[in-house]
Amino acid sequence: MKKGKELKMDNFKNYNIVFGSVNNKHPKAIYINISAWCDPQTDSVISYTRVIRDINKKVKQILYNNFDLNPITEFVKDRTIVDLDIRESGIRYGKRSFMNCEITLFLKNEISVSSDEIKPMLDEVTDLVIKSAFEHSRYFKFYKKKN
Repeated sequence: MKKGKELKMDNFKNYNIVFGSVNNKHPKAIYINISAWCDPQTDSVISYTRVIRDINKKVKQILYNNFDLNPITEFVKDRTIVDLDIRESGIRYGKRSFMNCEITLFLKNEISVSSDEIKPMLDEVTDLVIKSAFEHSRYFKFYKKKN
């Protein structure tokens, strides 16, 4: 029996963004799923394992700093999970690879995903992560579709 709720966001043309909760009746956590196709920007030999790890770390740091500077946020700053998935073994210049980033944010109070008070907060977090971590990447350019 599925009790969760999922909503789609169309704020960015190059990313598929979905947010939701597993349990809509008593939400303790909200997830943001950002997916796109990443195209390497250089054909030189690069350790993409390191690049992906750095992007993952940057996303975590952006979230922590944002929640640290905003004490009235509804999210617990010390309890965030970032799962960035890019298969580095298949990354080649001229070939797009699938990127999926799932961010789980734990709530201080139970707030429904469909409530009007949580949407601006999720928009702000998504906007910050995409603009700071993905859009300014010197190694990848991101697209909504593979071709």
